[in-house]
Amino acid sequence: MPTTSLQNHAQPLAVAPQEAASLLGSTESSLEKDRAIGHLGIPYVKAGRRVIYQMADLKQWLSSNRVVPLKANEKKE
Repeated sequence: MPTTSLQNHAQPLAVAPQEAASLLGSTESSLEKDRAIGHLGIPYVKAGRRVIYQMADLKQWLSSNRVVPLKANEKKE
């Protein structure tokens, strides 16, 4: 019976800043700036000297920062 690697089927729990930037359509330097001054507020994890971004945090951040524009004929309340 062939064995199947879990890595082929499972999503990573966390990614490096380079991958996080790519997933968010941003740059690694923007994420670095965010970690320093918090202008975007994207959560991250310090794993020793390494910085990683949990996929769940990235998805939550995207959801909480989602903007749906109003149509021209809709009034803002």
